[in-house]
Amino acid sequence: MNDRERLILKAIIKHYLEFGESVGSRTLEKKYSIGVSSATIRNTMADLEDKGLIVKTHTSSGRIPTSEGYKIYVEELIKIREISTEAKAKVIEAYNKKMNQIDKIFEETSRLLSKMSQYAGVVLEPVIRQEGVKKVKLIHINNMNILVVAVMDSFLTKSFNMFLENPMNEEEVEDIDILLNEKIKNSPKAFTLSDLEEFFINKDLLMPEELKEEQVINEGKLFFEGGTNLLESNVSDVMKVIDRVKLFNNPEDMRHIFSQFIKTDQYKDGEVNVIFGEDLEIAGLEDFSFVFSVYTMGDAKGIMGVIGPKRMEYSKTVGLVEYVSEEVKQLLKKK
Repeated sequence: MNDRERLILKAIIKHYLEFGESVGSRTLEKKYSIGVSSATIRNTMADLEDKGLIVKTHTSSGRIPTSEGYKIYVEELIKIREISTEAKAKVIEAYNKKMNQIDKIFEETSRLLSKMSQYAGVVLEPVIRQEGVKKVKLIHINNMNILVVAVMDSFLTKSFNMFLENPMNEEEVEDIDILLNEKIKNSPKAFTLSDLEEFFINKDLLMPEELKEEQVINEGKLFFEGGTNLLESNVSDVMKVIDRVKLFNNPEDMRHIFSQFIKTDQYKDGEVNVIFGEDLEIAGLEDFSFVFSVYTMGDAKGIMGVIGPKRMEYSKTVGLVEYVSEEVKQLLKKK
């Protein structure tokens, strides 16, 4: 594209993001200071349409951006807007709470991203198999269920429920707790979550098949907040609403979608990325965009970001995800 095409494409997208409607050459001339006549703008719009970057709506002379137009806007034309001082204060206030639990940090992050964007906040926890374990506390819930709280070398804590293969009373659980912590203390090398998993299997507390199916210890948990914001964004198509409800009510499907982003080296740590819903080829997400950042914890990667309508304010959302992901990175380093 030449400079004029970039300027006009940016104005068309800006108008659509703000008003949700097509725009014609006369409006562009009057409102957006293009600096050329409406006839020249019309010719340039025709060129942009030939390139598949804008499309005519019905019989109107106005145009709206296509997905390809959006992609160019995000990759080349968007100017990231730094979030306000007030918004930064809210983020800092949220993270100033004493949060040592990994779950609490990521739960708060998904809530923050949703509340501040008015869309849905998503955080996928890293699968921290090789993270070192400092000590473990086993809490007897009932004879078939134990709460396991692992204190990591980073002093963050990881907790999960463990369903037993055979019943155990409280005293038996305490004996296992003592034995396990002695093993951690005397381990010649770092004792990891994988070692913890192996310990539970060797003690016949639960079977390997159960771990494989339930992924009790090693599953990267998904934190998803604000799904109702997405359901309300397009109620005109009943089938799309049904697809979204099915998707958002199935955490495993959601986790699978987002875990795909960290299985390749395509996305660099700390960079903010935008993926459009139709590129995911998932029923229910066609009209949405996912703005996210990859982060690293130990030797594992996770993601955090925002799902919102394709017609979102990208400069603001990208700035928000960029700031929050950097704060989380610093928070995890301090532990």
